[in-house]
Amino acid sequence: MTVEQACDAIGVSRSTLWRMIRRGELPSFRHSGRRLVPLYALSARQIRLRAKKLKLFTLEHPLWRLVGAFRSGGAGLGSGDKHEILAK
Repeated sequence: MTVEQACDAIGVSRSTLWRMIRRGELPSFRHSGRRLVPLYALSARQIRLRAKKLKLFTLEHPLWRLVGAFRSGGAGLGSGDKHEILAK
């Protein structure tokens, strides 16, 4: 499969695909002067991504406690208090 076809198959840009190849995350080989990506490598990568299952970013995430916390003009919490807020 060519680089362009691989980009379409996994839904990433060409530069991202080349970065994955350079890092060794996606195997590839050269044939007649062209860089090709084996089909098995794409299906194995998609299986790994599905198995990873990212956690959702919900309103219960501790980061939401910081939203607007440091814009009080000195009347409320200051930026030095952020670690205390996140530790709760």
